[in-house]
Amino acid sequence: MGMTAGMYRASDTEIQKLRADPHTVGAFIESSSWAPPVRQVRPKGILGWLLKISPITIEEVDPTAVEPPDYQEHERPHCDLDKAWHGLHFLLTGTAWEGEEPACYLVRGGEELGDAEELGYSVIQALSPARVQQFAALLNSLSREELARRYDPQTMTTLKIYPEIWTRDTSYTYLTDAFDELRTFVNALADRGDAAIVYLG
Repeated sequence: MGMTAGMYRASDTEIQKLRADPHTVGAFIESSSWAPPVRQVRPKGILGWLLKISPITIEEVDPTAVEPPDYQEHERPHCDLDKAWHGLHFLLTGTAWEGEEPACYLVRGGEELGDAEELGYSVIQALSPARVQQFAALLNSLSREELARRYDPQTMTTLKIYPEIWTRDTSYTYLTDAFDELRTFVNALADRGDAAIVYLG
């Protein structure tokens, strides 16, 4: 399968919740629908007394839980960069892993969320709405001519830009198609005032 990367839409409120409870980051990324929380209940009378002195617990769905508006019964808006992420990072920064903000946002520069390695990723980072706006402005400033000038298969091979199969024509088209998808997605987030979660794994 190899290393792939992408970006999910998230609201600023959701980012705050994930920051407060980083153990929910994996579920947020990988699930497409929201499940209401459960709560422990203690029956009254003798059954309640017996349960109190036993390790058994009874749980029920919390009837006061309201489905958050950002969790819908369909997949969260997502931009799948597949294996183009490293080549895009090179086009944006001219480096393998470094670069200034906001150009480096596909691999670094955002706010780390949870333990990426524990969740099976290399990177999980949040981009605030302000960072999304900055990233959109950068992507919109780059023309096809500028991208072509930056594309250098020989240097990319020397820097071991994943997946290290760079050619002059086919690979460049693969990257520019991915760039167009990324720019469209980030512009949509910026227009809504949304945040984003970037993953690499």
